[in-house]
Amino acid sequence: MTASHSISHPIALLALLALTSIACTRTPSPLAPGMSGSIGMPHRGVLTNPTELPKDAAGIRWLRPNDRHWAAPRFVAALERAGLAVSLERPGPPLVVGDLSARTGGELSQHMSHRTGHDVDLLLFVTTLSGAPVPSPGFVRFDSDGLAWDETHQRFLRFDVARTWLLVKALVEDSEARIEWIFSSKPIQGMLIEWAHARGEPTETLLRAEHVLLQPGPPAEAHDDHLHVRTGCDVDEMARGCEPTGPARPWIHDANRAQARLREMVREDDASIAMDLMTPIDEREAADDGHGGGGARSNGMKP
Repeated sequence: MTASHSISHPIALLALLALTSIACTRTPSPLAPGMSGSIGMPHRGVLTNPTELPKDAAGIRWLRPNDRHWAAPRFVAALERAGLAVSLERPGPPLVVGDLSARTGGELSQHMSHRTGHDVDLLLFVTTLSGAPVPSPGFVRFDSDGLAWDETHQRFLRFDVARTWLLVKALVEDSEARIEWIFSSKPIQGMLIEWAHARGEPTETLLRAEHVLLQPGPPAEAHDDHLHVRTGCDVDEMARGCEPTGPARPWIHDANRAQARLREMVREDDASIAMDLMTPIDEREAADDGHGGGGARSNGMKP
């Protein structure tokens, strides 16, 4: 065996390991040093270089004083803008924010997702039965009639569809928010869309809201007590390891193009690259030069 043969198999193997590690890893590593930010998918990923949502941001308050308010910086900024927009147009109690992600992302108790800084739980705005806005007492479940029982204060509350619609509107109209989904129950969706139609909201805004509002299926709960908002990957995030999972929204043009091209490249190139890397380097060179490498290729990979 020549020296070139003795090293070609190890080199090819290392190259293949590098390729598969970069394709499959969901944490930064020496084999994937460019990975950072929101890495992987919402239900299987991690988070680096996050920003914490300020607990005293205008129009916003945390539900709990914990370490679960970290997210992708642009998503945090979008949430701040949305909270401010609602407070300016219809002043009242602030938007109550539940969990985003842990500082380093990864598994978060009581959640199947929330791992990459791309998810947030937003409590619904509420009023008294007479229509006066009041602070949200926490997760209270609304029936199809728009009423919920507040166990803490022993009273019924009404779903504040006006202020909650303003929140949804601010998010779907914000190009940097890149809203992929807003998970909520079907009755909540119906009340929001009916209100928006009655207000004469722009057709484009209505279409966006109708596209992103979705009641999740089992084993997830119906989401009748909050909005679970998810942002999609932007182009830079995809380049650093964010894996798109949702549909390509027509109003997010650059992400659509990048996402489609990445998927096309994966389909076209992965198999051929992997097979090529498993072929010893000297045999690939011989095949290129027409010197005896064709037999090895036509007979498949060498053991």
